[in-house]
Amino acid sequence: MKLQRGPLLCWDIYATHLANQSKIFEKKTDVNVLNTFKEEFNWSLNVEDLIADNTYNALVLTDYSQEICWVNKGFTRMTGYPASYAKGKRPKFLQGEATSVKATQKIKSHLKLGLNVKETLINYKKNGLPYKCTIEIFPIRDMHLQVTHMLALEKVTS
Repeated sequence: MKLQRGPLLCWDIYATHLANQSKIFEKKTDVNVLNTFKEEFNWSLNVEDLIADNTYNALVLTDYSQEICWVNKGFTRMTGYPASYAKGKRPKFLQGEATSVKATQKIKSHLKLGLNVKETLINYKKNGLPYKCTIEIFPIRDMHLQVTHMLALEKVTS
């Protein structure tokens, strides 16, 4: 009996291309939104370089008092929380029982000094399930070198 295989359909190849295009479009959208904030707050940060040089699943922009100003679509996919719920809250709402106090203290101390910080934590989704993520936070300075905002790039880790 001869094995019959169907032809390779163009969608088999093109679906990968579409998925990559979607990621590129989403990254461009993130850059455009952040550039709007950059213009409004006169940041000295080169947003395109920061985004291009790092991989992330979610972006969280906070003001100096650590209240969330904006999150990207990846944040909702990662946490289950809509942007409208997160805005105005502090990222602490994602923390819970298994979140390391030592890691959160390191983050606070670095940010207080205006330093970048990278840490891995256990956070919690809207449905209560924990997830492990690496968070890299960049203090954002204005043209007078004052920290006005912080941008967290978050990546789910296993």
